[in-house]
Amino acid sequence: MAEATRSQGGALAFRVLLRVVISGVVGAGLLAAWVSAYRAGALDRVVDETSLSEFLLLVVVGLPVALLVSALLAGPLLWLMRVRPVWPIVLLGPVLLGVAYFFRLAERFPGLDEWTALAVLAGLSYALAGLITTPAMLRGKR
Repeated sequence: MAEATRSQGGALAFRVLLRVVISGVVGAGLLAAWVSAYRAGALDRVVDETSLSEFLLLVVVGLPVALLVSALLAGPLLWLMRVRPVWPIVLLGPVLLGVAYFFRLAERFPGLDEWTALAVLAGLSYALAGLITTPAMLRGKR
């Protein structure tokens, strides 16, 4: 009986580790995609061709839409990779990234440029969200 419990504990630990790693990879990948679009100039053209009022509209409407698109992409990606439940990670990951950005944690990575550090922080934020929301995963399996 103790052997079966140890085996179940190992399987649970592996599922939690997989959840954390996959969440981190998806978070870092999403931010890396936004950064690559920015660096390719796709977003520069939009910002450069706008007046101040259009720029404010872009910030007030465009930024929330970008966050929504990221959340809508993260959910299906995590779901396809068999991470369940998805919604706590999708909701908490961007919040944790926002907190990390607010406290300027990207500056604490001395060897990385700002964008790479932000991608690392996105990965860490989504991974932490996956870890924090593990109890939701456990409730779903009962």
